[in-house]
Amino acid sequence: MSDLPPTPDLAALVEELRAQVGGLRSANARLREVVAGKDELLAGKEGLLANQDGLIEAQREQLGNYAEVVRLHADRAQVQDQLVDSQVELIDRLTAENAELRRRLSMDSSNSSLPPSSDPPAAKAKRRKAVSQRDRSKTRKPGGQTGREGSGLAPSNHVDQVERVDPTECSTCGQPLDKAAPDEGCTPVQRWDIPPIQLTVTQFDLVRRRCPAGHLTQAQPPAGVAGPVCYGPNLRAAVTQIAYLGHVSMERTATLLADLLGCPVSTGFVASCLTRLADKLDGFEADLKDALAGAERIHHDETPVPVNGGTGYVYAARADGLVWYGAHEHRSHAATDSFAILPRFAGVLVRDDWPGYHKYSDPGRGGKVRGVQLCCAHLTRDLQAVWEADPQAQEWAAQLRQTLRRARRAVDAAIDAGAPNLPPATLDQLRGLYANTAEQGVAANAPGVKGRSTEAYKLAKRMAERIDQVLYFTVDFDVDWTNNSCEQTIRMAKLSVNRPEAGGLARPA
Repeated sequence: MSDLPPTPDLAALVEELRAQVGGLRSANARLREVVAGKDELLAGKEGLLANQDGLIEAQREQLGNYAEVVRLHADRAQVQDQLVDSQVELIDRLTAENAELRRRLSMDSSNSSLPPSSDPPAAKAKRRKAVSQRDRSKTRKPGGQTGREGSGLAPSNHVDQVERVDPTECSTCGQPLDKAAPDEGCTPVQRWDIPPIQLTVTQFDLVRRRCPAGHLTQAQPPAGVAGPVCYGPNLRAAVTQIAYLGHVSMERTATLLADLLGCPVSTGFVASCLTRLADKLDGFEADLKDALAGAERIHHDETPVPVNGGTGYVYAARADGLVWYGAHEHRSHAATDSFAILPRFAGVLVRDDWPGYHKYSDPGRGGKVRGVQLCCAHLTRDLQAVWEADPQAQEWAAQLRQTLRRARRAVDAAIDAGAPNLPPATLDQLRGLYANTAEQGVAANAPGVKGRSTEAYKLAKRMAERIDQVLYFTVDFDVDWTNNSCEQTIRMAKLSVNRPEAGGLARPA
């Protein structure tokens, strides 16, 4: 018997294998069905994803468009902000320019240094209206009051001639009055007048004689006679008096002599008279400057004038009846230093607030002036101009103007009462009121304040900083609170060269 295992049943084995293959095929078919379903599902998901990608891309495009719109809005808002800022700046600039133009248009003699003669009709009407609206007494009549002492001419004891005036008829019944009737007294009345001015022509016959030796000699002309025909010393003196002291132009001086005396003179003759006067005053100007430099108080001023088609400046210094005039092509320290008055002056200087004067009261710059009185007439006009430009916003200017006048009245009252100075309480009250009002002006026009005025700010700040110079007259009664006396002195010199026929500055220094 063999040891080999038994041989399996091949038919059964084949059947088993076929059954397994069939099962595998069934399983494979099911798997194929599952795979086909998954492929369909995946295809559907891919389509869905594709749709989602399209939606996402569309959303991205919309978001991009929205971002662009937002950026455009932001740019537009920025442009609008810039436009608003530019418009605000333009409005502020135009407002300031408008205020400045209104200030300039409103300038006249009441609120600036312009002379009354330059006032337009509206300014003159305003001045007349202000005068007509003054408070007037309802009980007193206009004019001099009863019992008031007159100030007319007093009769003179020196009478050059007496003329008898007889009445011709009765003032009551009209009957004739015989000259043979006895006089019953008389009432003297006097008329002061000058005789008619008449040109006198004097001819000097210079006699010639011959001596025994045969020499011919002619008499010498009297003093003041030069040439065959000349003007005499009295006429030269009249020309010099009118043209120099009267500040009358050379052409008008010649016209005046021709009209009054029937004496034709030329502008060249007038100029020669002024030159002769200047030559005879050699050394006088130096003495005059020394006297002014050593005075206790002086007034100083300057003004532009036409010179040979351009602009020059006339200067004036005045103190204790002394008046000095100077001329220079510039308004500068070079001019005021060259005159050699202010650099040596150590008293009280009454002036306007031109910056050129500042160094003379600054010891650090070599100044010796011990006190300064700013011209309150200038300041009150400046305050008036600021207030008139905007009465509601610049009320402080009107108040400060009233404070200055109040201080002046207080000083006048103290002087009338014989007091040497103001009471300390009164002085402190005036200074406090002045300082507070000036600070109100500074605050109302400070940078950044709506409706501010640059000119008002400069004026308020300047007056706040210079309180001691503005109110100097309240502590020194010998100092005038304005520079009017010097301005009036220099005005005649300005007028004499400011006329077209004067031809500019033509005066000896």
